[in-house]
Amino acid sequence: MISGEIEKRRFRDSVAIKIAIIGGLILILLIPLGMVSSLVSERQARQKEASKEVADSWGREQVLAGPVLTVPYLVHVKNEKGLDIGTQTYWVRFLPETLKIEGNVETERRNRGIFEVAVYRTGLHWTGTFHQPSFEDWHVEPKDILWRDAYLAIGVPDMRGITSGVGLTWGNRTLQLAPGGAEDELWHSGLKVGIPDLEAGKAGDVHAFAFDLAVNGSEDLSFLPMGKETTVALKSNWPSPSFCGEFLPAKRTVRGTGFDALWNVSWFGRSYPQHWRTSEAKEQAPASALNASAFGVQLFQPVDAYQMTERSTKYAALFLVLTFLTFFLYEQFNPFSLHPVQYLLVGFALCLFYLLLLSISEHSSFGLAYLAAAAATVLLIGGYSAAILRGALRALLMTFVLGTLYGYLYVLLQLEDYALLLGSFGLFIILSLVMYLTRRIDWAGPRRGKPEVVPA
Repeated sequence: MISGEIEKRRFRDSVAIKIAIIGGLILILLIPLGMVSSLVSERQARQKEASKEVADSWGREQVLAGPVLTVPYLVHVKNEKGLDIGTQTYWVRFLPETLKIEGNVETERRNRGIFEVAVYRTGLHWTGTFHQPSFEDWHVEPKDILWRDAYLAIGVPDMRGITSGVGLTWGNRTLQLAPGGAEDELWHSGLKVGIPDLEAGKAGDVHAFAFDLAVNGSEDLSFLPMGKETTVALKSNWPSPSFCGEFLPAKRTVRGTGFDALWNVSWFGRSYPQHWRTSEAKEQAPASALNASAFGVQLFQPVDAYQMTERSTKYAALFLVLTFLTFFLYEQFNPFSLHPVQYLLVGFALCLFYLLLLSISEHSSFGLAYLAAAAATVLLIGGYSAAILRGALRALLMTFVLGTLYGYLYVLLQLEDYALLLGSFGLFIILSLVMYLTRRIDWAGPRRGKPEVVPA
């Protein structure tokens, strides 16, 4: 009976068999890990839905454009004999010579359930100048220019974000901008106002304008550089801006309490001219070219809990391998064997760490959630190890190994730019340590220590 038990134990203690079983268990545990990853993606999608719901009621991303001065004129249609048989109306769009935008972006965090969304309210002061429109490029007779139908338009993608009336100062006159400023090939919604007395202007005249625009939005605030010289100066209380778009600020100061940024953009940096006919917009100033020239700032939120949890799950398989490897080495250096079920229970505890991390981080900071989830997992496996490893000292060492691994993972998550470098060095050190500890093991021979034989 004893010899049969020894044969069974030898078969069970075969290194190749044990490694194959451990490998199979790791593959099985990838299933719950995949479920956790899917749950993270699902919660991320729910957060985006919550952001959209807040944006729909507060104000979406704003890409502010303009102002653009549009003046129509008549073209006489002639027959084969050169006689006028009718007229067609064309429109010419003129961009400002100078454009300066100054404003303060006040940000705050809004909550939809447990999800947090960054929104802003901004008051912008716009000033600039237009030159007296010239039609020399199209050889238009002065009598055919419809000055009385000239108007100014400003692009505002989400009109619900406008929080007050917009009065425009044009020269010495005050005009009231109103909705209805949609412009083909430019923008789908905006503000519009008729511009009087242009006909009285002379070549070379300069028309100054100014207006204040108070607008709400979320996450992103951008502008189109429609001035020959465009200057945008923004101040905000948001501590982590992400400057985005075609142009970066010429000057910027980022502090823990907010940021200041200044853009200076010349018309040489864009692909569209200062004026064009609407019939030629697709060739000279397509909407894609205008949108591509946008620049501004995003209310960047440092890596949130879902992104951090998603990144941590990418190391889950490595954690399983290293933890199981530690238990496997315990078996090789001590006179006892661990059952596959024991490995499986430890693996489930490792998988549960990511679920704890996800659920706790939704209600607290990521650092606190990570500490709580890691501590719970390490204590659980450490306490279990005291029984299956048959010794408090072994369990203490196992606890230390797990604590080191989780501490190492947290450092990797924080050092995003250096994660690959630090991870590579860490794996090299771990492999070196394993090779050193197992350098004298005879893998083909019997395991060290006497196997425990259960009496018949």
